[in-house]
Amino acid sequence: MKHAQYPAPRTLFIIWLALILATAITMMAGKVTQIASIGVVWTAVLMIVTGLKANLILSYFLDLRSATGGWNKAFNALIIIIIIAIFALYAGGSLAVIKV
Repeated sequence: MKHAQYPAPRTLFIIWLALILATAITMMAGKVTQIASIGVVWTAVLMIVTGLKANLILSYFLDLRSATGGWNKAFNALIIIIIIAIFALYAGGSLAVIKV
């Protein structure tokens, strides 16, 4: 059995910094200091950044990038499905409110 090559501490630190930056972007996209709705465009930005964050965590900190048997693709596909479902529910709800 071949052992996986784990990421170097420097790589993990850089990924961690990228996650911190992505968190700041989601805070800006989510307009955390405002009470109003963020709208469909900002929700799309929020969902994309959230998907990228999930991918980085799964790939590097859980080392799923070295998994065999399609696990990496399966988890990434599941993340995409969940994000699309959440966005569709939000966008559908936003459009229903506009029509009323």
